[in-house]
Amino acid sequence: MLDEAKDAVTAAWPAIEAIKVREVCVPGQAHNRITTTYGTVPDAHFALVFVTAGGLTGVGEAATERWWTGEDAASVRHAVEDFIAPELVGRRLGIRQALRVMDGATVLHPYAKAAVEIALWDLLGKITGQPLYVLLGGGDPSPVPIKYVIGMGSDEHLREEVGFGRSAGFSYFKTKVGTVLADDMRRCEVLMEELRPGEQLGVDAQAGWSPVTALAALPRLADLGISFLEQPVSPALPEVMADLTARSEVPIVAHESMFTIRDGAAAFRNPVAHIWALTPSTHGGIVPTLDLLSLARAAGVPCLLGSNIELGVSTAMMIQLAAAFDEIRACPVPSDIVGPMYHGDDIVTHQPQIAGGCIHVPDGPGLGVEIDWERVNRYEVG
Repeated sequence: MLDEAKDAVTAAWPAIEAIKVREVCVPGQAHNRITTTYGTVPDAHFALVFVTAGGLTGVGEAATERWWTGEDAASVRHAVEDFIAPELVGRRLGIRQALRVMDGATVLHPYAKAAVEIALWDLLGKITGQPLYVLLGGGDPSPVPIKYVIGMGSDEHLREEVGFGRSAGFSYFKTKVGTVLADDMRRCEVLMEELRPGEQLGVDAQAGWSPVTALAALPRLADLGISFLEQPVSPALPEVMADLTARSEVPIVAHESMFTIRDGAAAFRNPVAHIWALTPSTHGGIVPTLDLLSLARAAGVPCLLGSNIELGVSTAMMIQLAAAFDEIRACPVPSDIVGPMYHGDDIVTHQPQIAGGCIHVPDGPGLGVEIDWERVNRYEVG
C-alpha cells in the first residue's frame, strides 16, 4: 500500500516540460474605471503564465499593479523567462518546493512567482480532477460575498455607480478616499445619501492620509455610518495603524500593511487592524496567503480578499481560495473579487457568475476556467 501511495504521488507530479508567458491587454469598461490616490486604473495589461507537465497545462495570471510592487507584465515576463523557468523546467517539484526554488532564483518579484504558482495549482487540479477549493481542504462551494468598488469622481458619477452596482445585485459598496479630507467627506456624504436601507458603504484611503488627517476622520466616518476604513495611513507607520485601530469605532482594514509574512507576524504581535485584506499575488501566491491565513486564525482576525481588478484566471483563483476558508467567507466585510465588472472582455471562455452580491465558484478541476485562445490572440501584446 505504501508503494502504491508513493507511485500515486509521483504520477501526480510529472516533470515540468515547459513554462511560457504571454502578455495581454484587455480594455477596461469606460463607465467605471477606478480612480484612486495612485491614479486611474488602466486597461488590464497583464501576463499569463502557462506551465505544462504530463501533457496538461495549468494557467496563472499576474494582474500587476506597478504602484504597489513595482512589477508590470514586462517585468513578469523577464523574471519568469530568464530567472524562474530555467530553474523549474525538467524538474519534478511540489508546489512548496517550487516556491523555494523560485525564491532562490530571484528575490522579490511576487507577481511573477504567484503566476507560476497559480499555474501549478491549476495543473494539479487538472491532474487530480479536483477543483482548487477541494485541494485546499474546503468542502462547500457556496457563493462568496463581494462588494462593488466605486472610484473617485463627480457627484453624478458616484450616484450613477451606486445605481449600476445596485442593478447588478450589490448592497455593499466601497469607495476611494485618501485625498483632502473635506473632499473625501463630501464623496462619502453623497454616497451615503444615495444608499437605501440595508445597503452599506466602506472607504479605502489606500495609505493616502497623514496620521493627523486619519485621526480627524475617525469620528466623522462613524457619524456618517461608514462600515469600515481601509488602510488610512502608510504601512511604514504600524504604530499609527495600531493606535487608530484602538481608537476607532469604525472597523479598520489593513491592506498595504499586509503584503508579506513578515507583515502578518508583526501584526500578530501588535494588532494594526480589525480585519486583514489579503491579495494572493501581492504575497507571492496561494501558499504564502495560506500562511497569512494561519496567522490570522491564530490571532482571531477575519480576512477578506483584496483585488487588483483581475481578469478571469486570477478571479477564479481568488473565488476558489475564498470558498475554502470560513475566515474569508464569514468576514463581516465582503471581499473585492470584482474584476469581471470592470473589463470590456476577458481571456476565459466564461467569466465567473456574479449575482446577488456574491460571486459563484466555477465548475471544473483546478481553477475551473478555460482559456479562450481566440481572445488571447486578439489581445496579445509585447
